Amino acid sequence: MFIERAHSWKKLGVQCILLALPTIFFAFVVLLKLNANYVILQNQWIYQGVYFSLGILLSLIFYSWRFRFISTALMLALFYYIGYQILKQIAVGEFDMFFFSVQYLIFIFIFSIGWLVGFGFSRWRFFTVIWVLFLLAIEIIIISKITTVTAGAIALGFIPVLLYTFYIIYASELIRNLNEHQSSFRWYLTKRVCGFFGVVILIFAVIFYVFRKDFTAIETAWKKVESHYNNEKSNSQRMTKVNRDGTISNTGKMPLSGSLSKTKQLVFVAHLNNFFADGTTQNPLYFTADYYTKFDSVTQTFATDTTRPFNDLFSPDPSQISLFFTKSDSNAIKNSLATLNRKVVETDVYKVALSPKDYLAPSTAFSIQPISVPYEYASQYSSAYHAKMWVSSLNSAYFVYNPAGNTMLEDFQKTRYDILRQDSGYNGVDSAFLAYYTQMPQGKSYQRIIDLADTITSGDSTTIDKMLAIRDYFLSKDEFGQPLFQYTDNPGEPGLPGANKLDYFLFTNRRGYCAYYAGATLFMLRALHIPSRIATGFLTVDRSSKNPGWYWFYEDQAHAWVQVFFKGYGWIDFDTTIPDVNTQQAPQPDGTPPLGSQKVAFVGDGTILKVDTLKKQILLSVEKILYKDRSFTTAQNPDMRLSVAFAKVFADTGAINLTDLEQGMHITAASYDEKLSHLDFQKAADTAVNILSRLPQPVSIDEIKIIKEAKVVTPNKNSVRSYLHGFDWLTILISLAVIALVIMIIIILLPWLIWRFFNFRARKNLHFKQRAILYLLNQMGYPRDFHSPEDFAQQIDRQFGTHLSLFTKVYQKEKYSHTPPGRQEITEAAATYKPFVQAVKAHIPWKRRVVLFLNFYHPLHFFIKNH
Repeated sequence: MFIERAHSWKKLGVQCILLALPTIFFAFVVLLKLNANYVILQNQWIYQGVYFSLGILLSLIFYSWRFRFISTALMLALFYYIGYQILKQIAVGEFDMFFFSVQYLIFIFIFSIGWLVGFGFSRWRFFTVIWVLFLLAIEIIIISKITTVTAGAIALGFIPVLLYTFYIIYASELIRNLNEHQSSFRWYLTKRVCGFFGVVILIFAVIFYVFRKDFTAIETAWKKVESHYNNEKSNSQRMTKVNRDGTISNTGKMPLSGSLSKTKQLVFVAHLNNFFADGTTQNPLYFTADYYTKFDSVTQTFATDTTRPFNDLFSPDPSQISLFFTKSDSNAIKNSLATLNRKVVETDVYKVALSPKDYLAPSTAFSIQPISVPYEYASQYSSAYHAKMWVSSLNSAYFVYNPAGNTMLEDFQKTRYDILRQDSGYNGVDSAFLAYYTQMPQGKSYQRIIDLADTITSGDSTTIDKMLAIRDYFLSKDEFGQPLFQYTDNPGEPGLPGANKLDYFLFTNRRGYCAYYAGATLFMLRALHIPSRIATGFLTVDRSSKNPGWYWFYEDQAHAWVQVFFKGYGWIDFDTTIPDVNTQQAPQPDGTPPLGSQKVAFVGDGTILKVDTLKKQILLSVEKILYKDRSFTTAQNPDMRLSVAFAKVFADTGAINLTDLEQGMHITAASYDEKLSHLDFQKAADTAVNILSRLPQPVSIDEIKIIKEAKVVTPNKNSVRSYLHGFDWLTILISLAVIALVIMIIIILLPWLIWRFFNFRARKNLHFKQRAILYLLNQMGYPRDFHSPEDFAQQIDRQFGTHLSLFTKVYQKEKYSHTPPGRQEITEAAATYKPFVQAVKAHIPWKRRVVLFLNFYHPLHFFIKNH
């Protein structure tokens, strides 16, 4: 049986060169990007590119004969099956079989795509449209993986695929209408392809140049929200969030997600003045940021509740407190309901990446005093504060499962438990307090947690023993002697959407990070009617042997744990998270702590009235002062001259220039001049005005801190993702809409602009007039195609009553005859051009002409057909 050919060998060669090779090159690029984003492809993009290349080339050759697609596709599937059976016989072991199966499936998928593309290029006219839409979808998915949005990244993402899209549509039509028998075959193809690339590249260059500012605006807007998007674009959870200024804050919520993302970035450094009973051994404490007392059972998220009863969280904004001035809140101590085994502990916190607005301290903090950062450390730390806490002597970051033979820690643990076993229960505790801190969601999953808690603590009677029983349950081993629970940053999620994640953690997976352990412990305690809450902040790791009492806090130390309420003792820390034995701790601190703070002699706080840059002096309207550790306020706002020639100026983000000071700014000016401390004054007359009148002016200032007024921002409750508020969507959408509109207008007007160009050139000679006539007729629906020039001219003359035959005769004579036409003949032929155009317009109504010019297929047809 003889199979006829669908294409000649010449046309097949053109298809391989103009269609297959560019497609293969683009496929390699796409596969490289896909391998960079999807692990399952195993970074074997070169082999996969070869699979695609074999598929498209073999298919083009195969379907150059008139084989049917369905029957041959079935045969190909049979070959795939035979290959799989052979693979099963060769593979040794389940692992090898699984590995080879994955590789074989990747080969089948990519080779089949290549085979289908080859068939489409060879036999299916409209396949190119489907193919480019598929590639656009793939490219959009790849571009969505871009981590840093820049104008260059956008261009590199979209321009190649758009260029390939336009080219492959043009080239496929060019080859489909190719006249293989014309004399200048190669030159014709080279000229058309090169001309296409020249025009398209020019158009892209013009568009990108004209709208480069819009692309840059998108890049700038993206930088404001990039960190927020990276945090929430996937199911990965972070215990902290990155603000728009690059600093780190508490998230304010803790969803139970499938994975935990964390870095080893240094967040802050702290000195803690807390000791064990011997008075010399440091006792580190967890640093608390907030308390999670609210749980959304739908989204399975723990969150803060500003309306919680007996709120003992002291959360000032350090950036809004004047330097060296103290802000305290005794309600924090009162609401802690703690009177037993409590003491005042102090700490100094030096911020590195922590937000200027954030306040962290061990529980229960009640006081803050912003302090200066020694100038030699100003490049390392942005700001600092001194804090005081009402701390339980029973709390310690050394609440570990196994004190590892440390006698002092073992004694501390034993003493702690013995004291808490004396707890008398919750008689006399406020009923609203108990109801709030023991509430639980309803449902089958939470009933299982209640039953588990009852089982675990069935033999215990005191609150502390029940707490320890829950802790021991997480430390227990299975029937094979292996740990029942494990720590992991990637616990995964239940297979069923919406399934309870704590239920999955406790009864099925038993793998998770701190949010899972704290959440499960919270609900088991509440199931036992024990008041409890989740605390979030940073766990403290004692790694500093050279500088005792100094602690370095990294982002991967962000943590969540449980606090249990004991009557009289208040809230006590308990951490039930299994240690992560597989993850290396944050790096050892290699710096020195910020030692050597000076004692301040005078501090003035107020508003700048005038800045004298020549004398380097400031006129300050004083609102309050700090002198000899005492604060004085005044309603008179006296003026005070300050000498700032040697002053260091700081904002929340770090050191700035003196020239940044402006009239109307709120500043705090501090002086370390000891001479100012020796002024005589009577305590009975201690007023800000009296003290200022005795100070020698201008007062020499050593440090200035700018206090930026807090802006009240009303949250947008209708926003699904509040982190995108900073993204100027209106500007971006308008810019994209303008770009799309301009491109659309250019595309719509392109056929008409081409006609105006041809009509303008027609004034030069007969050749350009002939091109303009053929283009106009093509747009009006009268393409010449493969009619002879004479037959086509006669047909048009009959249709419009023109003299195109005369024009064509003279033009053919000028182009091909050895005897060129005379001047009179050329003049007569040229004179027919304008009447011809007018006759065509007269026969075709203007509305019809507009519609025909809007048909983009007509100019494409004109430039592809061989005229």
